[in-house]
Amino acid sequence: MPTATLERKAVQRSVYHVRPCDGPDGMKWELHKFHTTQHEQFHSQKEAVAAAHAECGDRQSHIVMHALDGHAYREYDIN
Repeated sequence: MPTATLERKAVQRSVYHVRPCDGPDGMKWELHKFHTTQHEQFHSQKEAVAAAHAECGDRQSHIVMHALDGHAYREYDIN
């Protein structure tokens, strides 16, 4: 296997999207792990971001935060 491919696999990180969604009792925030069917809903954006940090643990991860209109306005790496 070429070295570049091995390096890419070694640094593979989880990507989490924090985005607004419609909940049964009004606006909520969703935490979605990219390339999975995992979705969790929270009452605030702050709660969703905290859950993303907790789920990352010691793994390298990337968080993408979305505004109410859906566009990504902030991205950052963890660890």
